[in-house]
Amino acid sequence: MQSDRHTTSQSSRVFHAGVGIRPLSIFAVENHLARCRKDQKLPADFVLHSLRHVFETRLGESGADAFTIMRVIGQCKVTVSQRYVHLTIEFFERAFKRLELMSKWETLPSLWRQPGR
Repeated sequence: MQSDRHTTSQSSRVFHAGVGIRPLSIFAVENHLARCRKDQKLPADFVLHSLRHVFETRLGESGADAFTIMRVIGQCKVTVSQRYVHLTIEFFERAFKRLELMSKWETLPSLWRQPGR
């Protein structure tokens, strides 16, 4: 079983039953999650979707914009991803720093020109 964990699956499903790549039943997934919740002493209201929410939130906190989050998680509308972008002062500082670096890079070629040409 341990070696199966590291094999590459041709399935687009996150949870499948193995070689036949048939989908796991919702009962099997919920049962497995209940055991993990108990083993890890997680709160009873912890659901699998919580992991997705945490990932999206951390991605937003790391400075990813709503369009990047939308593409990474496979959403079709940016409005869903916007809730994970938390605009902090650091977010704005990084954006302006990138803008400043871009404008410096664009002026470099003019500095290379020799006078009189």
